Formats: sequence, structure tokens, C-alpha cells
Amino acid sequence: MARTMQQILEHHNRAVLSGDYEEMLEDYADDAVMITLEGTFVGKEAIKGVLENLLKNMPNMKPMKTSGDKLLIEGDTLLLRWSAESDIATISNAVDTIVVKNDKIWRQTTCFETVPK
Repeated sequence: MARTMQQILEHHNRAVLSGDYEEMLEDYADDAVMITLEGTFVGKEAIKGVLENLLKNMPNMKPMKTSGDKLLIEGDTLLLRWSAESDIATISNAVDTIVVKNDKIWRQTTCFETVPK
């Protein structure tokens, strides 16, 4: 049974916050593409590097609830504005778009700045 966009997002968030790379990568299609301000990353191995870098720069990351947080879902597409804090840095007003195809994240854009505390 296919997961809903909300279920995929919840699973992905749990995996990110627990630092579980294998669980994070389970959410991505083999041919997934992630576009960031640092470049375009194609395939799970390339995306794994982006996720590893995020968690290295944001150890013990936790969501930060702000009035600017926003989640919009329409069919297979999601737009999310989020903020997070860690032991050493914060991220404010990050924006992600995710497109799901065949129960996996197929395309993702993400834009954020990590600010040291």
C-alpha cells in the first residue's frame, strides 16, 4: 500500500532527527535528484553526502517551532518552510520542495543557511 505524502514526510523527519542515514535514504528513489544552493545531486549516494553534511553541521538537530513554519501538500508535491536548532548551530526559514513518485522522494529542492551559535 502506497504511503501518503504526510506519511513519507513523517518517516523522513523521524529518520533525519535520529540521524539514521539508511532510513533517510529509504525514502528516496534510486534516480532521485536533490538541488541545493551548493549544486545538484543525483542518486542516493550523492544525496547521502548532502544529508551527512547537514547532520555533521547540525548535531542533535531538533525542530524549532516558529510562526513562519508552513506545510502545503498538493497531490504528489510538498512545500515546507522549517527551522531547526542543534548543539552548535541554527537554521531559520529553510524551504524545501519535494515531489514523490512511486512512493519515494523523486525530486527535492532545499535552501537553508546554517548559522553557528
